Amino acid sequence: MSLRFVREFLKSPGMVGAVWPSSPALAAMMVRAARVRSADFVLEIGPGSGAFTGPILKNLRPDARFLAVEKCPVLAKTVSEKFPDARIVAGCATDLTGHLKDHGNPDSIVSGLPWAAFDDHLQNSLLGEITSSIAPDGIFATFAYFGPHRLKAGRAFRKKLDHHFGEVGKTPVVLANLPPAFVYFCRR
Repeated sequence: MSLRFVREFLKSPGMVGAVWPSSPALAAMMVRAARVRSADFVLEIGPGSGAFTGPILKNLRPDARFLAVEKCPVLAKTVSEKFPDARIVAGCATDLTGHLKDHGNPDSIVSGLPWAAFDDHLQNSLLGEITSSIAPDGIFATFAYFGPHRLKAGRAFRKKLDHHFGEVGKTPVVLANLPPAFVYFCRR
């Protein structure tokens, strides 16, 4: 799995965005921050190799629904094979409205998207789709690498989160991730 992830990163670094999958410790933090255990419908965008998908599925209530949207067809197929009971869609998160047409609005959105690899227009487009798709009381969780979040691009992304959401918080840094990272959790 990891070699396939690295291969896809090398072919399309702007699409995959990370050279190695996120750690179980970061996945656990994402699940907690996104309040997956209490969610009725969880949407995962950018599952990549499935590093968050497995923990999300393990923490879903039996009656909860799950959908993942992955742009890279190779990774979408890989995650579908790894989690055959999960609904994985090969498509772009810039069309969440279309992907969610028959599913309703998620009350938890977990994002593994490589925000730093995206230009301003794409970041704003994606955040617009997320805020218009999430349930009114829903929570959006995404992660950022500790250190780069203080650079100009990292600060600009935080401002975008503040612009799109009424409440933005962050978790403690997960040192067991390579590189260390933390989770932003946001509400409209």
